[in-house]
Amino acid sequence: MSSTANANPEVIFRLTKDFAFPISAYDDLVNQFISELHEGLNYEQKMPMIPTFVYELPTGEEKGVILSLDLGGTNLRVCRTTLFGGGNFDIIHKKWTISDALKKGPGSELFAWIADRIGEFLASDCHGAVHEDDKKYPLGMTFSFPCEQLDINVGKLLNWTKGFHGKDVIGKDVVKVLQDCIDAKNLPITVNALINDTVGTLLATTYKHPGCEVGIIFGTGTNCAYLEDQSQITKIRPDSANFTSHTGHQVINTEWGAFGNVSGALPSNDYDRYLDSRSSQPGKQLYEKVVSGLYISELARIVLHDLAKHGNLFVEGASGTPKTDAELGDLAIKERFDGAMMGGIEADTSADLQAVGNHFQTMYNLKTSQSDRETIKYVCQLISARAARLSSVGIAALIKKRELLSKPHQVIIGIDGSLFNKYPNFRQHLEGALNEIFDAATVTAKISLINAEDGSGVGGAIAAYLACKALGLQA
Repeated sequence: MSSTANANPEVIFRLTKDFAFPISAYDDLVNQFISELHEGLNYEQKMPMIPTFVYELPTGEEKGVILSLDLGGTNLRVCRTTLFGGGNFDIIHKKWTISDALKKGPGSELFAWIADRIGEFLASDCHGAVHEDDKKYPLGMTFSFPCEQLDINVGKLLNWTKGFHGKDVIGKDVVKVLQDCIDAKNLPITVNALINDTVGTLLATTYKHPGCEVGIIFGTGTNCAYLEDQSQITKIRPDSANFTSHTGHQVINTEWGAFGNVSGALPSNDYDRYLDSRSSQPGKQLYEKVVSGLYISELARIVLHDLAKHGNLFVEGASGTPKTDAELGDLAIKERFDGAMMGGIEADTSADLQAVGNHFQTMYNLKTSQSDRETIKYVCQLISARAARLSSVGIAALIKKRELLSKPHQVIIGIDGSLFNKYPNFRQHLEGALNEIFDAATVTAKISLINAEDGSGVGGAIAAYLACKALGLQA
């Protein structure tokens, strides 16, 4: 933590107490996490633990040319991945912005537009790479919207999020809707896999690093996918397509942001409860609300706003009068303090923290004292460090549940997302927490946290490859 020599010691003491997460709390929280993982595999409650119809992980020796697409909240990306084997691949892609008209219009028009973009990509970036004998390209679809998945290539859209409105396709199989649009344009493509980005992260990382069984995202949100024994997934109905697995395994999309929703196991202070009560889903995604970039930056804003309202920040002159919300400007408005700002504050290592001062002057028209700047940075450090330490709880729970440390090979965890990849000291805090949960020698010798590969591009392609393999087809 940075120096708080000039800050109000009473404020620093209270904040430190509010956001403390002692080493002694790890064991109980890890055990509760393991319990909720088990319960999610047995019942439709607590943690979702969604079976994905992906029954194996790549070996790294897969070869072929495969397409994938990623439909997110802002962009459509279409990719062509060439798998060479040996964990090597080449990917080319093209990205388009999704217009508001497409988002708000009929879903049929959106999917027709997607098929047009796929055709455009085939014409411009796949020239000369068309399969022989008129064979069709397999395509893996990464779809970041709520679906009821009924098979690897069947997913009924439950509802749109992220500003999309197309009611005409709600309740329909999005794979079939897209395939019909593709067929209408006579494109040589078969959509044969539907996954989410976390499953893609696991698949892509395992292709590059065989032996990886866990893929995680720590970014704007958080999630985890891992390989589970089929015998452990007892909630699958006998009439479901994935009731049995030819490999004895199945990848689980944990949706672990829901940890603690029912049990109330997570540490919580008044600021946490305030954030939750004013979120779009009060009482839900509680783990995500303490570890993900979207929420921890909002949590920092709430703390800074509260300190300012009580005269502990931004007070000018001898009057000691707290700033009003009008004077605080955007700092008083929800989600006007993002992860990039928060990370930039932590990255300022100068003695006078002038970059912090410049930021608040530029963004909020607020003058800061040395005490203010030290307090602001300390708030960001407290919240991000707690987030990293709590992030380690999920990792430790999966390692223990799957007894990965007892296996002869190294435990490889593929992690993607802006918090892990870019946020100052997040990775170091996470690794330090793992050292506290296990021990430093074990972590050094057995656990490897690696930067994950392209989940929506390469991962989607590998999902399509594995779907072909399961049917005895060549990709």
